Amino acid sequence: MEDIKLLIETAGRIRQAIRELQKRRYLASLERLADLVKKFKELGGEARKLGLCLSRNWLAAAEKCSSRADRTLNEIPYTVTRIRQLMDGQCPKVPEMSFLIEELKHLEQEFDSVDFDRDNNNILVEIEPIELDGIYLGPFRIELNLDKLPEVYSVSPYLVVALDPHPAATDEGVTHPHVSNRTLCEGDGAVTIRLALEQGRLVDFFSMIRSILSTYNPDSPYVSLDDWDGQACYSCGYVMSRDDTYYCSYSERDYCEQCTTYCRCCDETVCEECIVSCDYCDKPTCPNCAIKCEKCDSVVCEACLEEDICPDCKETEEELKDDNEQNEIEREPEIRCQDETAKVENRPEKSVKSKQHKQRAGA
Repeated sequence: MEDIKLLIETAGRIRQAIRELQKRRYLASLERLADLVKKFKELGGEARKLGLCLSRNWLAAAEKCSSRADRTLNEIPYTVTRIRQLMDGQCPKVPEMSFLIEELKHLEQEFDSVDFDRDNNNILVEIEPIELDGIYLGPFRIELNLDKLPEVYSVSPYLVVALDPHPAATDEGVTHPHVSNRTLCEGDGAVTIRLALEQGRLVDFFSMIRSILSTYNPDSPYVSLDDWDGQACYSCGYVMSRDDTYYCSYSERDYCEQCTTYCRCCDETVCEECIVSCDYCDKPTCPNCAIKCEKCDSVVCEACLEEDICPDCKETEEELKDDNEQNEIEREPEIRCQDETAKVENRPEKSVKSKQHKQRAGA
């Protein structure tokens, strides 16, 4: 913006936007004050209702009045805080044209590329390529929209645009750990950024944005730098973050959610290639919980296994056992009969022998 006429025009538009911003600030303060007054009126109404309920001994209705009053009281501190955010301290004066022109000149000295887009009412500032922890993210352009500047306390009036995007593998909308869909996560810098805009300190504003982009806060990224290049699923190739990976201890590889399941016996994560199904309940089972039947080699899960054999073999064993028991029951009368017959047959023989024995003894 070397043309002095363009500088004056841009400074004029900035001044007009800041004047509108201050007016909007007062209007917002008025709305929040009106909201606070409304809440106090609600409390007054509940107090009158509560008094009436007590005078008539309506204790259930009194409890409802008390609950409504309590909810309103809990909302008042938040309302007061929102008012104080706008009214604390003296409202900055609207900067003079000369101050804004000097700011624009200084801006051109501080940054390599500064331009003004008349059609969209944007101030465009490009910053050098950024590299964080060895990951190249490319250059960015900060686009400050003067039409949105008066709404700075409700919406972000600027965008952060990647000029040579190197987005996160898991989300193309994240072009920087702190930029998602061209919106910057300002963190603790939000208040100072908006104050700089309200005071017309353009150099400070753009410098703060550049500083945030040039640093990495591992506590609050949209995508961690550790996961920037992502992790590919071994089975389907889908790129995911490390937090979304599922490890199979049998194949010793990482998979996505769609390519894994879990063992219904022990809940261990298993990939589709290593999982087996029980031949009886058909539930997915890990190799540790899948056991072969000792008699027929069927694959059986722990839940279906009965004394180290499958249900079919167990049933066959039970049937054989029942058959043997039945045969014994059926044979028992026959055996008993044979025993009785033998007793009868043996008795006379013993009597004859005894008689002969006595005769010999008498002789």
